[in-house]
Amino acid sequence: MIRVLITEDSILFGKFMKEILESDPEIQVVGWAKNGKECIEQLKPLKPDVITMDIHMPVMDGLETTEYIMLNIPTSILIVSSLVKSEMGISFKALKSGAMDVIEKPKFIKDTPLEKIGETLIERVKTIARVRPLKKYKRSRDVQQADKNVGRKSPFPKPLGKNSYGILVIGASTGGPPVLQTILKNIPPDYPFPIIITQHMASGFLKGFIEWLKTDCFFNVKTGKNNENLSKGAVYLAPDNYHIGITENRNIFLSDTPPIGGHRPSIDFMMKSAASVYKNHCMGILLTGMGRDGAKGMMSIRNSGGFTISQDEESCAIFGMPKAAIDIGATTKVCSIPNISYEITHWDPQQKRYN
Repeated sequence: MIRVLITEDSILFGKFMKEILESDPEIQVVGWAKNGKECIEQLKPLKPDVITMDIHMPVMDGLETTEYIMLNIPTSILIVSSLVKSEMGISFKALKSGAMDVIEKPKFIKDTPLEKIGETLIERVKTIARVRPLKKYKRSRDVQQADKNVGRKSPFPKPLGKNSYGILVIGASTGGPPVLQTILKNIPPDYPFPIIITQHMASGFLKGFIEWLKTDCFFNVKTGKNNENLSKGAVYLAPDNYHIGITENRNIFLSDTPPIGGHRPSIDFMMKSAASVYKNHCMGILLTGMGRDGAKGMMSIRNSGGFTISQDEESCAIFGMPKAAIDIGATTKVCSIPNISYEITHWDPQQKRYN
């Protein structure tokens, strides 16, 4: 049984949330806090597996509460707010503070079963209930170490030739946004290769995520467009509900073919495409997330002579995807967050030394 503590100041919506969650036989609502202070007071006696957290509340808001909990009583937190899309900055700050995911509040739909209305809420609660939350200090230690290098001069070990080419592809899921932000902010502006990212994310959040990334890195961050030329100094994210790949003449292509392993966009799709075009001039990185998406793609990159990195278990919110790649032998190197930034900036695709 998954024990849930609801943190929500609206009495009407709090009752609605309780009804939705308890429509699933695997979920039990063990408490209801009207603000962050009440949530913290109920944590130790109730010992919930998951906390649903509103953002705007009296006495103590959701962001401050999330930061406190992750510093002192690490618990899996799901942000549930009507303003997650209109106030993306706050939503992603909550993720950076240790919240596992953010979703919009479910809306009442007449003549629709509760389990259908709350399908996303129930799914996310079940997902993050399986997560081992990390104390915030473990995350901030990596972030602080990486932050020391912001704005540094290019660390490339030697000038790359004019004909040198390469591609960096990164896959991430739950817990990925703050890790991606930290990695990108520590890559210098003269990085010579394009970067393509597939981040599993609820539909409608991508635009805000891109704007959030732009505030803290040197690159032009945008969604990839069909037939767009790849250029250095740019970061391309897979659009909502489309796989992203690379053509033989090194342009982006988008595909609405069926989901792969339940995912569209699929990390495997992106990585296999990059490996087929760039061969040993491809670097693949697999970050935190549940499931196995990306493991086969990483193997394709490694088999083509490229360089592959999996995020280490200590810094992962969920070690599922990186572990899947490690288990099948698709990972060249396992790295902490700051070491991933180091490997990216010191990678020379002309050196065939990875396999």
